[in-house]
Amino acid sequence: MSERKIAYFAEIIGREVTAKKRRAKHQLANDLSKDAAKAIEAAIKKVDSQVAATRRQISRNENKKISEAITHEKASYFAMRNSHHAKLLDEVTEDLKLFTTSAEYESYLTERINEAKSKHSFAAAVKIRPEDMFFKQKIEEATGLKPLPGESDYIGGFILQNENGKISADYTFRTRLKEVEI
Repeated sequence: MSERKIAYFAEIIGREVTAKKRRAKHQLANDLSKDAAKAIEAAIKKVDSQVAATRRQISRNENKKISEAITHEKASYFAMRNSHHAKLLDEVTEDLKLFTTSAEYESYLTERINEAKSKHSFAAAVKIRPEDMFFKQKIEEATGLKPLPGESDYIGGFILQNENGKISADYTFRTRLKEVEI
């Protein structure tokens, strides 16, 4: 073979090698690009997942703080409300105690006993505070019920009962105050 032919074949082989190198480089670049794209996509998914998890954690923390603040405020509100309520009940109790020492209390008591008696057909007797027994005759005349001494811890008011004391209706001020307690 002549040198010319060898040079010709060498040149053809050289071109083919160069073309193969270019194709290999191009294919390698494509493969690397695809791998890099996959790696980037996986990294983006991982970061997005971490961001979402962080947002959820922040939201949970915010909701927890809000819930704790609401719970604290409710507790403060109810403590203040209960304090005011207790103070008001104490004031009303004191006012009622003063009322039971007034001249109007005797008339008030007989009127209320008559109203209650009309609602309760079983009424045969009325229990009143020992302090109120001094006007028991007026109560008996005005209501037709027999006054009996009640408990000494009544603030005022009365309890209607049947003849054997088994059926009763409580109209004491203490019971009325308990009915309005929250």
